[in-house]
Formats: sequence, C-alpha cells, structure tokens
Amino acid sequence: MSLEEREQALLRLVSDYEAAECRAILETARTDVARALSLAHRQARARLHERVMSERSNARARIQAIRAERETRRRASVEQANARLLEVAGPRLRRTLEARWQNPETRRHWIRFALAQAARSLPAAVWTIRHPPDWDARERAEVEARISAASGHVPRWLADDRLRAGLTIESRGALLEASLDGLLGDRSRLDARLLALIAAARVAPGASS
Repeated sequence: MSLEEREQALLRLVSDYEAAECRAILETARTDVARALSLAHRQARARLHERVMSERSNARARIQAIRAERETRRRASVEQANARLLEVAGPRLRRTLEARWQNPETRRHWIRFALAQAARSLPAAVWTIRHPPDWDARERAEVEARISAASGHVPRWLADDRLRAGLTIESRGALLEASLDGLLGDRSRLDARLLALIAAARVAPGASS
C-alpha cells in the first residue's frame, strides 16, 4: 500500500470515528433533552395540579363562607320576624286569657282545670286560694262547696289585688300557679309554643290543599 493510500485510510478512520462520536454525543444530548423535557412537564403538571387544587380549596372556602353568611342573615331575619310576631302575639294572648276569665263559661273551665291539677299535685290539707277581688262571690261559694265535698277541708280565700285573672292554690308550702301571670311567666317555653302554633297555622292551608 502506497503512502497516499495509507493516508486516505487513516483519514477515513478519523472521519468514521468523528462521525461515531458526533452520533453518540447527539444521542446523549437527545436523551438528556428528553429527560429534561419530561421532568419539566411533570413539574409543570404538578405545579398546575397544586394550583388547581388550591383554587378549588379557595373556591370551596369562599362558597362555604357565602353560605354561612347567607344562613346567618336568614337566621337573623327569621329571629327578627319572630321577635316582631311575639311582640304582637304576647299582648293579644294576655288579652285573650283575660277575656276567658271574664267569660263565666270559660272561667268555669279554667277553675275546673286548676282544681283538678291541685287535687293531683298538692297535699291533702286546707288550701289557701288567692283570687282576683272582683271574682263573683256566688261562683266562689260553689267552688268552696265542691272542694269541701271532695277533700273534707274548707278552703281559705284571699282576695289579691295583683291578680287580674286566674287563681293560685297553696297547701303546706306547695303552690299551684294557675293565675294569668303564672301561666304567662315561662316566657321561653311560651314563646316557643306560640311560634310553633304560628308555624303550624301557616303550613296547615297548604297541607290541606
């Protein structure tokens, strides 16, 4: 082989080596780029997911806050409406009960109920009965006869200027409160009962249709 041929063969070896090295470098570069892109995509997706989850959480928190505020306003509105209803209903209830006491027939029902409650809950002894000063004496005599016949004790009567309607019956320190003020004394229970009756009256027409 001549010198020129050896030179050409050497040049081809160098050229082939250079090409092989370039391909290896390019392949490595492509692999590195692909890995970097994949990592970048994963990181971008992770950041996007975190951002989306954060936005969802913030949106849920805002929705819950709005709902809570709306519910608070609704409850406040309902409470204000209930307070106005009770302002009207309370005095009307008092006037209605006073009218029942003034009516002889309903007054008799009131007294019979009070006596029945007293017979069940008070000691069997002389009763002290407080009553409005203007209560009819003939009715009082009829009630006294009924109590005496049932218990064997004549009740003690006390006219009380503080009573506008109803009775209180006391026996050996135990007291049955059947006066108007006594019936209206437990405001929380009475207000709850009035509101329940008002709500039932509102629902009843629609339920029957």
